[in-house]
Amino acid sequence: MTDPVRGTAARLFLCLLLAGCQSFPPPADRLETQALAARLDAALRVLAAPRSSDQQRAQADAEYRNLVASHLPALLADAARPDPVQAPVPARALVALGHDQPGIYAPATFTDIAPVMRPGVTEPGLHRAGLGLPVVGRIVPGGANAPLAGYHVPLTLVALPNHSAAGCCDAALVDPDRIRSVPTRYGKVAVAMDLEAPLDATRATGPRHSAGLTNLLRPERFRGQPRIAFLAPFDPDKTAVVLVHGLMSTPRMWEPLVKALLADEAIRTHYQFWFFYYPTSQPVPLSALQLREALDDTTRAHGVHRPIILVGHSMGGILARVQVSHIDLDAAAAISPPITSLPDTNPVRRALVFTPRADVSRVIFMFTPHRGSTFATNSIGAWGIRLIRLPETLVGELAHYAHLVPDSIDGSLPTSIHGLSPQSQFLRLLDGTRPSVPAHSIIGDRGRGPLATSSDGVVPYSSAHIDTAESEVVVPAGHGGIAHPLAIAELRRILHRGLTEAPAKRP
Repeated sequence: MTDPVRGTAARLFLCLLLAGCQSFPPPADRLETQALAARLDAALRVLAAPRSSDQQRAQADAEYRNLVASHLPALLADAARPDPVQAPVPARALVALGHDQPGIYAPATFTDIAPVMRPGVTEPGLHRAGLGLPVVGRIVPGGANAPLAGYHVPLTLVALPNHSAAGCCDAALVDPDRIRSVPTRYGKVAVAMDLEAPLDATRATGPRHSAGLTNLLRPERFRGQPRIAFLAPFDPDKTAVVLVHGLMSTPRMWEPLVKALLADEAIRTHYQFWFFYYPTSQPVPLSALQLREALDDTTRAHGVHRPIILVGHSMGGILARVQVSHIDLDAAAAISPPITSLPDTNPVRRALVFTPRADVSRVIFMFTPHRGSTFATNSIGAWGIRLIRLPETLVGELAHYAHLVPDSIDGSLPTSIHGLSPQSQFLRLLDGTRPSVPAHSIIGDRGRGPLATSSDGVVPYSSAHIDTAESEVVVPAGHGGIAHPLAIAELRRILHRGLTEAPAKRP
């Protein structure tokens, strides 16, 4: 345990033992509160005893959680009460007065607090058995980058019997990833943790997968503007990993991958996850420009000083590559000659003429068609193109410049499917550039022939491979295999490598 964590645990210990709270009014309820204290104490004794069997611990844990959940309002009120006793470090008093106390929270910070009574476990690394009732705290509103339903924060309500004639228990609402154990009268006990329930409750990863098809075919139904959404409140001391989904998808696709990465303690300690959400029917250069603008707005609003990491799946990898590439006016004019007459502020010119971002340290391409995919030109692609209806606002805004957009058809704006064709002029131009930062490739292979002629079912290896990649891993999976164990292991390796490098500041 590091010194800051040890210090926070000591302050929590003091606040729990010295608070002398009076959440349960004595005299009428004195017998009930004393009985509650005795039952909590009995469960605590079993949880703290090193020789307790697994069955005994499970029974004691269930008893403790049920007791705390049944008295949740009173215990939360106790956790919000200032420390009436002058403790050496009155941590709870600081929290109640609104001062910053890492790892301990005032319940008033949250719009609502819900107990986790039946935890679902898909990633054991997101859970820890121990003392306390895991709860989910919701913050609404949370700012421009918050999920639409607000942030869902993992918390644990710890209650210790104080054996006082005046009250029952001393309670504190803690961050289980910061405060990992609590000293008790029976010895040190781990604090219970459930990080999975908040991930399941949040909507940062966007609407369900079916919305991806709607956003492709009827993008006018897309809610709001293309945006960056945070999984958790912004932390200036963590590096942002920006996940960019692909065609006919939503950020929800990243859910299993994010869970698996957050199960790694080092990753969740040092990284935070952002999601770019956008309608996927638009011309590819325009979507890439919207990603650039969303990143600009977000990093400026939060004063981001750590270089970010971009991860793109399929078409999202193309959008990510644009952020670390350079196409000058002369190169853009090769595929759209009249562009030289446009002002610098014109959206078409800004979408085709760009320089690498200075705040990106690394880019990871997952199943990305750098040279296009025949999927965009076969019968399925043609069917999709016929069904897509670009929104009138987009068509109206860019109609005058439609003939300047690469891959336009008879002067009409192309769709994203046009832009993913192996004949796409924009993809060919982009493929001639070299990423300005270290790049990594994760490529799918269904195993139907030699690697050089293989495919993930949508993107052939010959399109996903780039010579300039610092590393390349081929996983035996189809196009949607982002959560394949080998893909996750490679992402974990890359992120761990980033922890060993000297932290850089944003220019």
